[in-house]
Amino acid sequence: MSERSNVSISEILGDNYYIDKLTSSDYSPSVGDTVTITLSVNDVFGDPANGQTRTVTCTGGSFVSMNGTSITASDSVDVTTGSGGTVTLGLSVSVADNIIVSDGRVECVVSSLSTSIKVQYIESGAKTINNGGNTTVSHTVSACPSGYNWLFVLKESFRCNVTDTVFTNSTTFRYGLYNHSGGNSTACYIKGYLIYYPSTWNI
Repeated sequence: MSERSNVSISEILGDNYYIDKLTSSDYSPSVGDTVTITLSVNDVFGDPANGQTRTVTCTGGSFVSMNGTSITASDSVDVTTGSGGTVTLGLSVSVADNIIVSDGRVECVVSSLSTSIKVQYIESGAKTINNGGNTTVSHTVSACPSGYNWLFVLKESFRCNVTDTVFTNSTTFRYGLYNHSGGNSTACYIKGYLIYYPSTWNI
């Protein structure tokens, strides 16, 4: 007669006894959004696995809450599943990128690239500039988000060129107007767009 083994299935399968799943409440958020990442752990029979510990990491942004409670922002968090076999993390999307969230066993990708172009309309208004002269114009604008570059695109101009576009601080956009018309003018103006785009695009 053979002896019956008392070794459990979980001992035989080891780590393979548990099946992990990572999901996001939004896979295409905008920069500045916070999405909910849910880690679910079940056993091979489909039952929730309570008390499973994992280290969850992200390649961009930061985790700012756990199970609805604020935590110190970090790109790596140690978590333990509750009675339902789950734990939730709030992921702050502060960069334009494909963000990989992983617990070392499975991963999910949150992409903030698809809705990431931000455009602000710029209009100088009529300026009096003598021929060959310059004037400086400043506008208060939204700050350029982390992970973005900026580009000014001229749409229309009258008797002047745009020169020396620059941010003097995070929300002040400044440029020069140069009168090239060959005569003095009280109606020099420009219209255009200030565009923020992900740095990874390298425009």
